[in-house]
Amino acid sequence: MLIHNRVQTILVLATGMVFAAPAAAPADGGQCDQASNPWCSVDGSGPGDSGDSGGSGAGSGCTWQGQTVPCTDPDFGYYTGEGCYWEAYDPQPIHPPPDGQDPDNGLWGAMSCYTSPGSGVVTQINYWMVDSQSRPSPEELAQQALATIQLLGARIGIAPRPGGSGAVGLPVWLWTTVTPGTWGPLAASASGGGITVTIEANASRIVWDMGDGQRVTCDNPGTAYEARFGFASSPTCGYTYPRPSSTADHPHGRYTVTATTHWTVAWSGGGQSGVLTPTSQSQTSVEIGEIQVVSQ
Repeated sequence: MLIHNRVQTILVLATGMVFAAPAAAPADGGQCDQASNPWCSVDGSGPGDSGDSGGSGAGSGCTWQGQTVPCTDPDFGYYTGEGCYWEAYDPQPIHPPPDGQDPDNGLWGAMSCYTSPGSGVVTQINYWMVDSQSRPSPEELAQQALATIQLLGARIGIAPRPGGSGAVGLPVWLWTTVTPGTWGPLAASASGGGITVTIEANASRIVWDMGDGQRVTCDNPGTAYEARFGFASSPTCGYTYPRPSSTADHPHGRYTVTATTHWTVAWSGGGQSGVLTPTSQSQTSVEIGEIQVVSQ
């Protein structure tokens, strides 16, 4: 992580700004000599590029030169790649955009760049961003917030228990231990470009792949089995195997049971809202035999 003992080489002062004459946007799409001209512009390449700029996709955090860096910085805004962060000025300065840039389609802000990972030394320049690059979308921030929480697979409970055995025709009980990580709710937020997006994650259902080609969908965490229930069926989530697990298709004598938890992650912020639908998974196994009938 980048350390926060930072020495700033300031080319732009937060107050009492001195504005250099704006330069025309370069023909190569945003590359310019920032050392000699702090009023650089970017229109799809350079630090504001949404391509291979050093930041990685939603859910995987942000990286630079092989190190993990924060996707947002409380002082410098959101990560744009190559060790740089950008944050719009608020209020915007009374200063025209660079030549050739639409004043209604961009913002001035501070581009703050670390000299190297962990150096704590930051250089800062005035930087014009076209609007499409000037801030992360609310959905991108929702993905960033989602990356900060851990959605776990079901903490599987099953009867018969994995160390025991059941029988064809007898009920199998399925459930998960309920925790915020296995069923929700979990909440988080992420900020960037002057907006904050909040999320809340809740499990909506678990799809149980029973290992014999059949699936059971339960829109609840299930009911934990207790000995007092005897051979009763689960009132909320269960299954009955029609065939034993020791067959030519299952020579090891066990069915692999896979629980896939489907999550509903509602997000809102920046005047928008939406839903993300990630999944998580866990497994166990169960032995199912045949009931032996003894006749005399």
